Amino acid sequence: MPLPALILIHGYPFDHTMWKDVVLALENKTKVMTPDLPGFGDNPARNDEPSIDLMADDVAGLLQLHSVKRAVVAGMSMGGYVALSFAEKHKEYIAGLGLISTQAITDTPEIQQSRRNLIEKVQRDGTKPAVETLLPKMFSAANQNNSGLTRFPIDGAEKAGVEGICWALEAMARRPDRTGLLRTLKIPATVIHGTEDKIIPPERARQMSQMISNSKYVELPGVGHASPLEAPKAVADALLDLLRRSENFSASEPDKRFRDEPGIIIAPTERGL
Repeated sequence: MPLPALILIHGYPFDHTMWKDVVLALENKTKVMTPDLPGFGDNPARNDEPSIDLMADDVAGLLQLHSVKRAVVAGMSMGGYVALSFAEKHKEYIAGLGLISTQAITDTPEIQQSRRNLIEKVQRDGTKPAVETLLPKMFSAANQNNSGLTRFPIDGAEKAGVEGICWALEAMARRPDRTGLLRTLKIPATVIHGTEDKIIPPERARQMSQMISNSKYVELPGVGHASPLEAPKAVADALLDLLRRSENFSASEPDKRFRDEPGIIIAPTERGL
């Protein structure tokens, strides 16, 4: 049986380019799809109410567009919030779940307020405050001044613009707690987390993995929040293991294109399907 397709959902304020080295490490293993979420990369911002669930609906639309019956869905940070929503709302499509530098809990009132304070700053001053807030916390100490890595969130925020940044911040602030979902999951899952993550404590990720019955926890020593950029080979290896564990959960009759033609698709999500 072929490996399922793999959907990689980027974090905030990145776009699909953050997965470049992970995708290269998985080349010729299976189809890899790296959509741009609404407002990021080449995908225009939505004009409806901000919602992580709407982002998950867009990913489901992408699978429908490409006739993918089942896929492993993996997301980093905000992308992990989207992956959890997808697992809850579109379970018929999901063969495995990858949660990278992310969490299932909702924001505290204090964090919600800090996001909305940042929205006001971005609306007033442009995207610079969004980058200045994140950069000190995004990477491990060893990579804090690595311009080859720090350019990804800087470029991502600039391309998203005020509209994309603010829509995403509000969507994250509104997201529900999905801790309860974790205990109901039967599909294979992998939780990947860096020991130097300054945004989400590693202990929270370990606890999340323990709540999922068929989960592996992969800890990355010396790696910060942006683990797909800091440790792409380790992330790719963990995802390949997840793909292999998920084979029995893929569709029994996958679309012929995805069975016979391994490769890479980099495409924005498409709405209105």
